[in-house]
Amino acid sequence: MADVSKEVELKRVVMVKAIVTDAFKTNLTKELERAIKNLEMQEKQIESQSKAHIDDLKKQGMMQQLNSFLKQLDEEKGRMSAARADLTSKIEEAKKLKVGSEFIQGPLEGPVNVKIGDNLYKKIGAAEILVKDGIIQEIRGLN
Repeated sequence: MADVSKEVELKRVVMVKAIVTDAFKTNLTKELERAIKNLEMQEKQIESQSKAHIDDLKKQGMMQQLNSFLKQLDEEKGRMSAARADLTSKIEEAKKLKVGSEFIQGPLEGPVNVKIGDNLYKKIGAAEILVKDGIIQEIRGLN
């Protein structure tokens, strides 16, 4: 006979969605713009640090290492450029969001207790929390 008093705590993903408001759009845009500024600061740091390293390699006549480093630097600049373009695109998308629509902010992990006799798929299935300006409005799919 199974022990029905046994429980196990599992982790499940809970999707957080926001009801779009003007304040939400403004905050999202500012957050994305801040991310672009951080990226630009990183680029400047890499640029200044790389210049010194490139000069050192040239002085030491380490041309193979220099070429390898320049290739890595170019790849990193490409990644950063792509990230900036992605963030810029997201800013444009944020500005076009319709007030009252739902915007997926992302997943959070939360615990759920399961015991013998529970439907596992319902317990760990699609749960959502709907917020409006940070205040929980609705919790969906919690069983």
